Amino acid sequence: MSRGFNLVNTLLFPAPEASYDLHTFPEEELIWLPRSLDPEDPNVEANVPCLFLTSNSARFVMLYMHSNAEDLGRCYNFCNMLRMQFQVNVLAVEYPGYGICPGGQADEVSVIENAKLAFRFVTEVLRYPSEDIIVLGRSVGSGPALHVAAMAKTYGVILICPFLSVKEVVRCHLGRVADLIEERFPNKEKIRDISGFLLIVHGKKDTVVPWTHGQELFETCTRRKRLVTPEDMTHNASLLTDPGVFIMPVLQFFGLPDYSFEPLRIPSWVFDATLTPTALRTDRKAVAPKRQGAACNGHRPAPKTQSRLIAGSPLKQLLGTSVESDSANTTADAAVQMFLDWQDSRSRPLQSGGTYSKVADDLPKPPDDDGFFKVPKSHNAGPTLTAPVAQLSGSVKTADLTEDVEGWARQEAMLT
Repeated sequence: MSRGFNLVNTLLFPAPEASYDLHTFPEEELIWLPRSLDPEDPNVEANVPCLFLTSNSARFVMLYMHSNAEDLGRCYNFCNMLRMQFQVNVLAVEYPGYGICPGGQADEVSVIENAKLAFRFVTEVLRYPSEDIIVLGRSVGSGPALHVAAMAKTYGVILICPFLSVKEVVRCHLGRVADLIEERFPNKEKIRDISGFLLIVHGKKDTVVPWTHGQELFETCTRRKRLVTPEDMTHNASLLTDPGVFIMPVLQFFGLPDYSFEPLRIPSWVFDATLTPTALRTDRKAVAPKRQGAACNGHRPAPKTQSRLIAGSPLKQLLGTSVESDSANTTADAAVQMFLDWQDSRSRPLQSGGTYSKVADDLPKPPDDDGFFKVPKSHNAGPTLTAPVAQLSGSVKTADLTEDVEGWARQEAMLT
């Protein structure tokens, strides 16, 4: 494949104006990865910037491949939501020519190389087992995500609005013209090689990549899998407007959050200013204040189950079109916190004469004639989401399970 000018590559990767620089993010969140992963022998002009958001005592690393009209700055709020809601470490990979990443025009080869480098950093430098990596790709990011997931045994893969291949997307819009272009990102072939669990979220009102692409990928995969197809979701829709679209499926399908109390040791050289390309090198003393609570090195404190989110501005995705904000909203936050509270309550032993109930109908009944309290009823059907949110519209398909959009908790019980 030619690495020079290519019209398809230009349309596929229309790098937006950089939304960040060396000093945009809090200290120790922007890292630089040498191609060799050796700080003693770096090719400085080819080093790759990544966003690394750590979560206290998190078991999983979520490797994120963003869409084609956003860079690390534009996807920061979404990545921070992933960290806060799912309590995972998030490593977001930059594409060549995007943000402050060197490399010129991005194409299939260069984007995959950056994704593979980030995967190697997690497994070889951080020494994370690949089984504790969840790969997440959105839109065009589903291509490098599936390529990486097919390389090794990962815990799972999450695809948001994925496509069968670039040629098949072109075929949907331009018909036979697709036969004139070279194939890129053959996702249908790669998905046969993944070994982890698969979650696909694809809205039925997607006019960029038809939702049938996600359905066909789901049917091709032979692993444990789930497909969520909201009726009103578009290609660029926010994933947080309805917790049942993205947040709740991820929490329950992957059993998040989960924890590891092994210390996360990040080598100091990834923050070294000398690893930045020469054209970007400036005085790094004027960086933002260090993020409070970050445990980037040494032992990490015990986790907090409080769900935390931040607000943010609207993003742009796919060919520069506006999308709904992926920043936090109180509705999603309340729903997720209710789910986490319910999970916590299930692990507590029942005690005579007490209750963990929070609703009136679940209080103990008056004593029987023999003077003993009856045991409070349990939430066997899962938590009741009383927040004013719309119910999930669309369909949910789970391999080897019956469809059930009313009882996520019952599906979880069947899986376990």
